[in-house]
Amino acid sequence: MMLHRSLTGVLGLGKQSKSKWRNFLPAFLSTKSDNIEDMQNTLGQQVWNASIKKFQDLGFSLKQSTSMLFNNPALSSYPAERLCHHFEVLSSIGFKTEEIRDVLAREPKIFDRDFQVLKRNHSNLLRQMGDHQGRIAAIGAPNTLIDNSFITNQKIDYCIMEMMMNKPKIAKSRILQCSYSLIKTRHMFAYRSGLYKKIDPKNKEGLINNPSIPDLFFCSDEIFLTLFKGFTIEDYVVFDSLMTSEEDHISDEDEMDSNDHTDGDNSEDEKDSGGSYKNRYSARRNK
Repeated sequence: MMLHRSLTGVLGLGKQSKSKWRNFLPAFLSTKSDNIEDMQNTLGQQVWNASIKKFQDLGFSLKQSTSMLFNNPALSSYPAERLCHHFEVLSSIGFKTEEIRDVLAREPKIFDRDFQVLKRNHSNLLRQMGDHQGRIAAIGAPNTLIDNSFITNQKIDYCIMEMMMNKPKIAKSRILQCSYSLIKTRHMFAYRSGLYKKIDPKNKEGLINNPSIPDLFFCSDEIFLTLFKGFTIEDYVVFDSLMTSEEDHISDEDEMDSNDHTDGDNSEDEKDSGGSYKNRYSARRNK
């Protein structure tokens, strides 16, 4: 009881209407996908309903609650105290209540991460993007709070160096939601096919005519390929395999290079002044 009272201020909770929840839930779930229905059957209807109510009692909408449970079924066994503690952690690093709900709803695996990992990844994002843009990037791509910071930095570097994106655009576009392999493969496919023009860093030539970030990255392979003439899904699969092989080859070269250095030199090369590992992509460009 005391825990609920102490967290009311943090979560911005008011009284919840149980009757409203009971009436609204069946109507919403009647439109659920087959996947959600399978999840309900796996967990059991009683556990599913209890879990949804638990999230709603914490202020999440029904849509958010359903999405969280579907994307992280283990949440059904988490006590409210554990969920609330993550609220407090995110609040302590500057997120507002509604931002916290949005972040947790879109990336419920945050509940599985150690608090220090969340804080460290958030600090890395602010260091890479700046305080304001880093905050926007974290809200737009909450996976950056749990992803390896090396991978996050790798994506940021690629967007800046190869796509000539500035940090505000990176943050606002939510491109950091995508995997590094997707960003690189889609961009290189568009560039080598002639659809995506190389942007001149001085006069920004090519910027206006290039396809948008959603058109390039936030769609299925089939929809992505409608941007091109004469290419099939098989062509894209082959290109994707070639890009993976190319990345593996570069990784092997990097490993061989690292073996040529002493342990002392290696530790200096791998870590930057902030204690995080330098982006492998950046290191290759500086060779």
